[in-house]
Amino acid sequence: MISFGLENAKEPYLLFRSLYDAASKTSHRNIEAACLSSVSVDNKPHSRFINIKYINDEEFIFFSNYESSKAKDFLCNNNVTLNFYWNSANTQIRVEGNIMKLDEDRSNKHWMLRNRDKNALAISSDQSSPSINFERIIEDYQYVLDSPGSLQRPDYWGGYLIIPNYFEFWTGHKSRLNNRKVFKIDNGSWESTILQP
Repeated sequence: MISFGLENAKEPYLLFRSLYDAASKTSHRNIEAACLSSVSVDNKPHSRFINIKYINDEEFIFFSNYESSKAKDFLCNNNVTLNFYWNSANTQIRVEGNIMKLDEDRSNKHWMLRNRDKNALAISSDQSSPSINFERIIEDYQYVLDSPGSLQRPDYWGGYLIIPNYFEFWTGHKSRLNNRKVFKIDNGSWESTILQP
């Protein structure tokens, strides 16, 4: 589930929340999952699913390893796209924006809310790097999990925030009269338009 803080949110964020709530009522599984697309230094597109944890007035937040393949993409090109698809509600939402690291205080706060299993994996995994075999990955994870005391957040793990500059809300229709509403930033304000199906 996504935690929302939309006290001063603009229209596209409020519409996102409304569609999210509607999809939640359909018991949609993994509703917080979004396909995150980035571009590498050699101009190759990369996509993977991540879990959005927080949506505030002007930011979407998720957490990851700062040394992963996607983190390297973000360093060379901070333009990214999120794509949510909630088939149970026949809804797709595309969000484009700029990505940057979240501040340490908020990364620490979220780390403390996670269970020990997840934190042990974040510490033991050299994300996206080759391994000898899967058994070695399990051994490294179990070693960290069994370590006494609290597990501190490592410097190489934390949050990312995406500041959107584009939203496209797509609602499907059986006759393919799909409703597509777009919001774009124009001189600091959100302007909306309807796209042809």
